[in-house]
Amino acid sequence: MRTLIIAPDTVSDAVMTQPLTMMLRRVAGGAHIAVLSFSGNAPIFLAMNDVDEVIETPYPTGRLPLLEMTRVVRVLRQHRFEQVLVLHDSLQAAIMAWCARIPIRRGLGTRSRLGLINRPHHTGRLLEIDLRRPVAERFAHLAFDPSKPLPVRLPNPSLSRRKDLDRSLMIRLGIASGAPVLALCVGIEGKPSRRWPARRWAALITLATDAWPELEPVLLGSTADRSFATEVAALSGRRCRNLCGRHSLVESMAVLAQSEAVVTHDVEPMHLAAAYGRPMVAIFGPTDPRLNPPRSPSAKVEWLHRACSPCDQAQCRFGHGDCLSEISSEQVFESLRRQLQSISRDIR
Repeated sequence: MRTLIIAPDTVSDAVMTQPLTMMLRRVAGGAHIAVLSFSGNAPIFLAMNDVDEVIETPYPTGRLPLLEMTRVVRVLRQHRFEQVLVLHDSLQAAIMAWCARIPIRRGLGTRSRLGLINRPHHTGRLLEIDLRRPVAERFAHLAFDPSKPLPVRLPNPSLSRRKDLDRSLMIRLGIASGAPVLALCVGIEGKPSRRWPARRWAALITLATDAWPELEPVLLGSTADRSFATEVAALSGRRCRNLCGRHSLVESMAVLAQSEAVVTHDVEPMHLAAAYGRPMVAIFGPTDPRLNPPRSPSAKVEWLHRACSPCDQAQCRFGHGDCLSEISSEQVFESLRRQLQSISRDIR
């Protein structure tokens, strides 16, 4: 069966789509699986072994201009898909599925969206119950009967590594080929409450480079995080490569895929690093790691679970940020060291 997946917008949800593609391949065997990708997330789907084709548009779901929507629908019609799995809740995504004349249109939730989704799909007696399930499980269940539990244990998301491309991208970023990288995801994606203090990051860099002198700390984030990363590098007193605001999605994927270890806030690159199976420590504060953790046996979560946490607020309502600031650099370093030891990786 020729199947189209209308993908979600965010990087983290895009990664969580991979178990669904794996389940579809297992259920349908030789089916053709294509993904309609939005917002520049195509590199993520191109790294999924079970995806045969990626159709992309630079616009976010629900915000396509009419001309671009018309173009995409025309492309989808040419492919003659037999079913579509709509992972995004927008009305526009459902409209595109209907306009593309795809006969079976499955979508998460109970809403038919004006009849455009003819196979609404939810697994709990109440939709609220279903929405509390991990995203990867809800997506993967679309490959099966919604009235029954998942028939198999869900695998963790996994992205393939393209080593030659990754090496060339690393060199383009000024990172020597073969240099052991400690990727530090210092970005906060506009949510200050998720930021581990600069002094903590700096102390961690000092501890890590003392233990493993060949490590090259590389700081990842957006342009808005660049001044914070500069402060971290200055406080550490060590040579750090500040790439905040200077890397594309495909370049950040290359850095994460080739890194020896990763330390990260609860942000989207955390899920990319987990899908590459990198040794990782994820620092949680105001968010709940029980709901959306890094799905990898190589990942360790540090979370104090204070009385006020999780609150999932962009700003700490008490102004102290203790749920993050009281996680020590030594604590994170020890977790990182144990993760590296557990997979018998010698980076010295």
